Amino acid sequence: MNRPRSSGGNRGAKWALLIALVLLVGMVVLLARLTAENNSQSSDASSAQTDTRSVEKPQEKQPVSPEFQFYTLLPEEGNQPPRPTEEAPGARDEPPTEPSELKSEARYVLQAGSFSKARDAEARKAELAMLGVESRIDPVDVSGRRYHRVILGPLPGKDVTALRRQLDQAGIETTEPRRSDG
Repeated sequence: MNRPRSSGGNRGAKWALLIALVLLVGMVVLLARLTAENNSQSSDASSAQTDTRSVEKPQEKQPVSPEFQFYTLLPEEGNQPPRPTEEAPGARDEPPTEPSELKSEARYVLQAGSFSKARDAEARKAELAMLGVESRIDPVDVSGRRYHRVILGPLPGKDVTALRRQLDQAGIETTEPRRSDG
């Protein structure tokens, strides 16, 4: 009886052929890398042997002035600052008026802006942080519209006048101090 031969021997030959093929591909890749490294080293060596007197110095690039789009974006967003009104000379040099009833032991809050866009309120908060002033944003709904108020405090009454003067010098207007409940 002739039995069909098992393909066990044939299977081993297939595995051997596959391993040989993988090794061959690996050697080709290794040889290609070594050749590329040798070429780059030889080109570096040949460029190092170039006479430096014949090499021209590249022209120095002129510094590029930054192009800010900030001023062109403001009109598009409708965020124009209010037009300055005609003031008497020296009017901005005076400290903001303070209510006479500020008590040093009482605590007060100030509002440093109210904005319809949250990102504008965040920008004011960051501006205040750059001045070393902590603030928070309180969203409120007024007549069906959402506003984002930038609030400072509660602060002791003795610190309010100095803080308002500092903010006025930085060009940040605040509301009159209001007594804090908490």
